[in-house]
Formats: sequence, structure tokens, C-alpha cells
Amino acid sequence: MTSFGDSPAAFTRGKVDAWAVWDPYTSQALDQSGARVLTTGQGLVNGLSFQVAAPAALDDKAKAAALKDYTTRLRRAQDWVFKHPTDWAKAWAKATGLPEEVALDAVKRTRGTAVPVAVDKAAIASEQRIVDAFAALKLIPSSFDFGELVDPRFNGGLPPSGTAPRTYGKAH
Repeated sequence: MTSFGDSPAAFTRGKVDAWAVWDPYTSQALDQSGARVLTTGQGLVNGLSFQVAAPAALDDKAKAAALKDYTTRLRRAQDWVFKHPTDWAKAWAKATGLPEEVALDAVKRTRGTAVPVAVDKAAIASEQRIVDAFAALKLIPSSFDFGELVDPRFNGGLPPSGTAPRTYGKAH
């Protein structure tokens, strides 16, 4: 098994035939290695990602206020990225060493299209199905109640979890 850090080189050198990956690595493989997408998780998983915090931070009023400020700023930043994909790609490329073309493709394919959504009952139910599937496949030791890990205080003003991602038009 190849470690994740070794995966890009192993893939481009032909040491592995396929690679389960996400952006910006998907964009990099497509742009630089002539790779093709074989399949996606569309229809299998919900595509949600989460901001997480320690329970002690959530229980501390000052830290919870700072987390609220952070999530508000993050939403504004995600909106800015969607409206300024080229500017963000240039900054991201400079900060990470990614080629600008790869960064822009990743922004347009996934990073810039994300919509902050509420962690609502539908999201919790969807995540619970994933937890249960992982437990049934023995990928995790046992199932657990995903809902117990959710703090809805930061949902204010967010659209439902089923809200479609934004789009820049034609898919890449």
C-alpha cells in the first residue's frame, strides 16, 4: 500500500493503476497525467464536509463566539471564491505551489462550487447511513449515533443540506 504522500508520484510513474482521490489532486492528475475519472461518489455519498470543534471549545462562551465568527467568515470567503475563481486560484497556487491551471480547474470543479449548508435532519440521516455502511463493512469498529456529534448553533441562515452545489457552467 502506498502512503498518500507517495500517491501522486506512484500514479504518474505507473506504479499504481488507479487512485481514489479528491481535488486538487484530481485536477492535477487530469491536467498533468492524462488521467480519466473512472467513477465518482455522486449518488453514493452526500459530498458534505464539516467544520469540527472540540466539545470544550463549544462549551466555552468566548470560544463558541469565536467559532461563530469563524464560520461566518468562512461562508463569506466561500462566496468570494465562487465570485472570483481566478483570483483565488492564483493565491492558492502561490501558497501551495500548485500550477495555476491546476488550482483554477480544482476551484471550478469542486472548491469554488461548495455551498455552506445547515447540518440539518437530512444531513444527519445521510451521515448516519454512511456510518452504518462503514460499520457493516467493518471499516470502522462499530456504528455510533452521528447526531450526537452535531451542534446546530451554527446553522443560522444556512440553506438546507440538500441544496445543490453552485456551478460555473459546463462541467470540467
